[in-house]
Amino acid sequence: MKHKGHYGYYSGNSKFSHAHTKVTSSNYDATKKDDEAHMKYLKEDILYDDKHGHSDEKMTADEKHISRLAGDLKYDEKKH
Repeated sequence: MKHKGHYGYYSGNSKFSHAHTKVTSSNYDATKKDDEAHMKYLKEDILYDDKHGHSDEKMTADEKHISRLAGDLKYDEKKH
């Protein structure tokens, strides 16, 4: 099952990925751009939450999500 991201159809190959399709040479660039955009959004969300006094629990969840996405990117980069 392919997922539509900001930059095309993508997935993750990492065992920690929540996607169900594989990254291939044809969708690697879209996957990378989408994961980078997702991480950027999460970082902005953390800064917003911090500035507006939102929960540490939510910010920690966002940080963990960023770590998983970064792991996916690192794994995919080795494969492609």
